[in-house]
Amino acid sequence: MKNPALAYLWQHIVDMCKPYEKIMLKVKDEDGYHRLQTPSGRPFSAVAVQKKHVGLYMIALYEDSTLAGPLEGARIGKSCLGFRDENDSLLGEIPAYLERCLEHHASRGEMNSPSD
Repeated sequence: MKNPALAYLWQHIVDMCKPYEKIMLKVKDEDGYHRLQTPSGRPFSAVAVQKKHVGLYMIALYEDSTLAGPLEGARIGKSCLGFRDENDSLLGEIPAYLERCLEHHASRGEMNSPSD
């Protein structure tokens, strides 16, 4: 883990992603890095501890920048939202953001496995 001081914040964001494990494929789950992909094999989310922030990476954001909505202020890249503080008021916006990203993938037919 690049910055153990951010472990609590990382776990908090991962916990918000956990409900999606029921419909996604968990690709990686280790201290400081958690990644899910859609049933079709496309990336859904990655939560990673970096040196100065915890990044929430979503390919859906790269494909449609409007998905950030109220989280635009946390955006630090084309597909990444960055958080540095566990008391950040924007953290409460993550569940709705994850739902918007799920809808994005569903609208593109990416919630079906390749064999469907």
